[in-house]
Amino acid sequence: MDNPLSLPGRFAPKPPNIVIDAPLALSPMGLLVTVVLSQSARVWLPRGFYTLLDNDEYYRRRPDQMAGSWFHPETREAHLKELTLELEPWRRAWQNGRLSSRVHWIGDAQYESALPEREQTALLPRFEGCCAALESRISDQLGTAAPLDECARDAIALTAALQPDSAYILTAAGTGPGKPPLCDYLDLLEFPASRHAGALPGWANPAFWPALAPLAASGRSAAIVQIVAPVILALPDGWTETDWALEDPTSHDEETPDDPWRNACALWHELAPAEAAA
Repeated sequence: MDNPLSLPGRFAPKPPNIVIDAPLALSPMGLLVTVVLSQSARVWLPRGFYTLLDNDEYYRRRPDQMAGSWFHPETREAHLKELTLELEPWRRAWQNGRLSSRVHWIGDAQYESALPEREQTALLPRFEGCCAALESRISDQLGTAAPLDECARDAIALTAALQPDSAYILTAAGTGPGKPPLCDYLDLLEFPASRHAGALPGWANPAFWPALAPLAASGRSAAIVQIVAPVILALPDGWTETDWALEDPTSHDEETPDDPWRNACALWHELAPAEAAA
C-alpha cells in the first residue's frame, strides 16, 4: 500500500507551506524556483540561510566551512563549490528587496522574522522547541553546527512546527534512484524516511508548473519531503517578547515536556524533470 501522502489540489483558502532546503536554494535554478513558487505557495527559507548570505564572501573562499557533513564524501567538495556560486546572486536579491514581500523566515528576534500572518507568532515557540530537541539529538554526531547543518535542522523543525497546516520541504534529489541527501540527515536523527511511490496530484497542479519548469529545463530533479511529528502539536502556542530574550524559552515550564520528536518519521518523493514539465 502506498504511503498516505497527499498534497492539496486546490490552494484556497490556505496555500501550502513550502520550505526551501539550502542545497536546492543554492542550485543553479534555486533562486528562480523560489521566487516563482512564492506566487502560488507560502515559501519559507531556513533561518540558517541568512548566515550564508551575510558571510557569502567568506564561504566563497572557504566552501568547506559550509559543512553539509552528510553529503557523499566523494562528491562533497565539488558540491560545496557549486553551491557557493549562487551565494552572491541570492545576497543581491535579498538586499534589493526581491525576497522581502514574497518569502518568509524566522529570524533571531521577532522583528527580524517575516511571517505571513501576525497571528502566526504562535509558530515561534514551537519552532524553537523543535530546534532545541533536534540539537540534542544531533550534536554528538556533528559537533558545532555549520550553516548547512543549521539549514537542514531549521527546515525539518520549521516544517514540523507548521503542522497541522500543509507543509513540505523542497530539496535536492539524490543521484540515480537514491534518496535525497536530506534523508541522510534524517537518518542521523533516527527518523525513518520512506519513499512515496504514488502520484502527487497537488504537485501536478498548473499553479506549480512555472516554478518547476526551470528544473525541467536544466535537466535537474528535486524532491519533496514531508515531516510527520505528531507530538509537536503539544508544544506551547504562546510566546511573549520577554521569552525571546531567554536563552532557553522552554526553561520556565514547570514540567519537563515530552520529546517533541517521539514517533517522528518522514515521506519523500522525487520530482523528475519530466514530471515537473508535465
